[in-house]
Amino acid sequence: MPSAAPSELAHSPLERLVLKAGATMVARHGWLVAAHYGSPGGELALAETAVGLADRSDMGKFELRGDADAVEQLVGQLTGGQVAPGEALAAAGAWWGAVSGEHVVALCGAGDTARLKAALEDAARQTHGATVADATARLAALALVGPGAGAVLDELSGSGPFDEVVAPTFDVTMLAAVPVMLLRTAATRAIVLTDASRAAELWLDVERAGRGAGLGHVGADAIAAVR
Repeated sequence: MPSAAPSELAHSPLERLVLKAGATMVARHGWLVAAHYGSPGGELALAETAVGLADRSDMGKFELRGDADAVEQLVGQLTGGQVAPGEALAAAGAWWGAVSGEHVVALCGAGDTARLKAALEDAARQTHGATVADATARLAALALVGPGAGAVLDELSGSGPFDEVVAPTFDVTMLAAVPVMLLRTAATRAIVLTDASRAAELWLDVERAGRGAGLGHVGADAIAAVR
């Protein structure tokens, strides 16, 4: 099957900044993504010893809304579990985080977006009072990976300490002056969601906050290899 032409690919709101940082861009799962910044091996080492910053805007992002009982039923149907505000759940090939009882966010890798979207829409049709919206293009996603991730978040936020958070958690907060949804999947990993219009501002804030922690840019190849 021929690969998609650049004009047919989805583009991250952070593309200009990752290109400026030296990213090599490749087409994957319908997106143009930063594969690496010149040394996938060096980026992997950075993510394992300090902290790497990655653009993960290609992730599938969905918002489940409705009355609390309906949202609970919808999440339970898809995951076999439940998620309360402040909590995060890994299930059915996705991460689920609750903003409130009436609002849950589901995230998945780009390769799973179509599958998760179909499952969510099918389940929503069977759940009165719940809706599903595809927020993949509306929300940008930044990832912090490495032992310095918590320190960078602490530097950005006045509501920490994030370095002491026991993951997984999901919070609605501010980083610098930008409203975000923050998923901590592990002590060394964070995914930060924000409106695409604020993504560049947040990226630059993270770069500045991470200087003391040895932050560097990492691409999709290194992210995929992190254990």
